[in-house]
Amino acid sequence: MRIHLVTIFPEIFDSFLATSLVGKAVESGQVQIRFVDPRDFTSDRHRSTDDTPFGGGGGMVMRPEPVIAALESIEGASHRVLLTPQGTPLSQRILQELQQRGELALVCGRYEGFDERIRHFVDREISLGDFVLNGGEVAAMAVIDGVTRLVPGVLGNASSVETESHSEGLLEYPQYTRPRELRGLQVPDVLVGGDHEAIRRWRRLQMLLRTAERRPDIWRRFVSTDEDRLLLEQAVQGPLRDLAGRSYLALMHHPVHDREGNVITTAITNLDLHDIARSCRTYGMAGYFVVTPLSSQQELARRIAGHWQTGYGATHNPSRGEALALLEVVEDLERAVERVVQREGQAPLLVATTATTRPGQVRLASVAQAAGERPLLLLLGTGWGLTDDVLDAAGLVLSALRGPSDYNHLSVRSAAAILLDRLFGMRD
Repeated sequence: MRIHLVTIFPEIFDSFLATSLVGKAVESGQVQIRFVDPRDFTSDRHRSTDDTPFGGGGGMVMRPEPVIAALESIEGASHRVLLTPQGTPLSQRILQELQQRGELALVCGRYEGFDERIRHFVDREISLGDFVLNGGEVAAMAVIDGVTRLVPGVLGNASSVETESHSEGLLEYPQYTRPRELRGLQVPDVLVGGDHEAIRRWRRLQMLLRTAERRPDIWRRFVSTDEDRLLLEQAVQGPLRDLAGRSYLALMHHPVHDREGNVITTAITNLDLHDIARSCRTYGMAGYFVVTPLSSQQELARRIAGHWQTGYGATHNPSRGEALALLEVVEDLERAVERVVQREGQAPLLVATTATTRPGQVRLASVAQAAGERPLLLLLGTGWGLTDDVLDAAGLVLSALRGPSDYNHLSVRSAAAILLDRLFGMRD
């Protein structure tokens, strides 16, 4: 592997190229480094490689002639890489591509940046991320380090390259060594049990779970195998079912606001009763409360639910009756909480929803961790939303559901379905 470093500060690399695996690779000749200093291609006595920008502004800009001349002095079919915050974010896939090139030219910028015309003389632009460094030398070191470990023979154990982070588009699994116990923290039993197939499956599952949790951007691009999906289903299905099985939804018809901000009681709707009950049943919820203080509305809700649980309705559409069996009508939120305590043995964590923005709102990902072993009671408002008293009494208030548009008027049954899917939906 040959790497040409176009830099005005070659001395920055002295220690880096003399230590660790990179140093060994350079010493053995597996990786060859050559410095090309743009100063050697200047014509003034000060060997200037920078100048003031056209149009004014602070800082200095690297002049195009010395850098272009430095690049053109490199013989061979080297792949020219400009290291700049505006480039494509560096990834394991890009490192693999660069290593397969066999020869690279890494161009390290300085000052406020490059003259734009330099970009016409390189093959690609690479960035370490969305931040700014004093120069491209640190970025070049990252590329050299990442490429060097991929050169055959540099790493003593070739399998290390195959299983480390990002090698398959996944983060690496957790690693442990002695001692087996440290300040109450134990090494997982599977790693010391001697079952190599069980260890392999455990490590694969940890890679999947860790990537999904920590790097959703990577996870969205990852294509899972049949085994991956089975491992995830086995690992996630139990905990999800357990959480859903102690979770309840309360559709609040009082106290809620009207469009002027007055506290009102809304009327129940047939669609809300049916559709939310079906969503609750689909996602394994423990119960569905309809909260209204009006006796006439309570009776109507019970009559609608009863129609589908007895007589013609039950035989005509038994699945509808199965869903509506989750429904219980209560006069206020306090009674709903009491019913959860009676069934679960402890008070639920109240999780309120709103379409507005207020301080302290949390994302759905925080709900399961906040609940711990407690049951959940998810509060959804009708009308123009839950009152401030209800929101203030909740343990958590969720961030509003939003799409890419400014429109934000979901029906409550649509919002319920989205929230339950994000909380309890199974993912490939």
